[in-house]
Amino acid sequence: MVMPILKSYYGKIFFEFLTHKDKRDTIILLAGFPGSNQKDEMMYFFYEKGFNVFFPRFKGTFQSEGKFLETNLVDDLLFFIKELKKVQAKNLWDMSKVHFKIGKINVVGDSFSGAIACGLCACSEDISKIILASPVLDYKKHNIDGDEQDLDALTLFVKRAYKNLYRYSFNSLQKEINKFKEISPDFYLKLLNKPILLFHDPNDRAVSIRHSKILFGNMKNCKIIKTNTGHGFCRVLDKYSNLILDFLKD
Repeated sequence: MVMPILKSYYGKIFFEFLTHKDKRDTIILLAGFPGSNQKDEMMYFFYEKGFNVFFPRFKGTFQSEGKFLETNLVDDLLFFIKELKKVQAKNLWDMSKVHFKIGKINVVGDSFSGAIACGLCACSEDISKIILASPVLDYKKHNIDGDEQDLDALTLFVKRAYKNLYRYSFNSLQKEINKFKEISPDFYLKLLNKPILLFHDPNDRAVSIRHSKILFGNMKNCKIIKTNTGHGFCRVLDKYSNLILDFLKD
């Protein structure tokens, strides 16, 4: 029988999770913008490889309460980790308490959540390692040369197409998210000393690899893997699963 993915809340934050009974290292998956609201394949992959896996939804998206970007995403995730360290969650299926034990905590972010993952790890001593794929690392400089995805156009599209799933009133994601200093490389690069594994396709037209090269190219604790997997993490996981597992278990 396949282990069902469990559902729960920490405060206003909805999340899905898969946990083992004994102590295991933990993976926190961060969402994109927009996202499909499901990372089942990824969750089962890491779970079957021996990890506890958690997938929180940002406030104001899908089942999580609130308005999107009304609160600081890094602060929200720090709260989530604080609750996670209490090593229990309520299973919303039958309202039972699920107990687990966590070892090292690792974060996986791609695209939209790249800078968020970096800001979170800069602010939290609980994070051990970061895996990034096609990450937006600097929202102030994204599309500055006009050759990347137009985030303002995306903001309006998501408002029209996902209006019940992403709840916000602003018209510029790029302007709104820059309210939070933690997602700026001017802030997080001074504090980011955790091992980083970064995947980026040189032909990615949504997020240019030049930002990864400029910000992380000379960082001793970061390994950049040039791929041909396009934008996002799914094809990266298919092609580089052994490399990812070696990085996490090293």
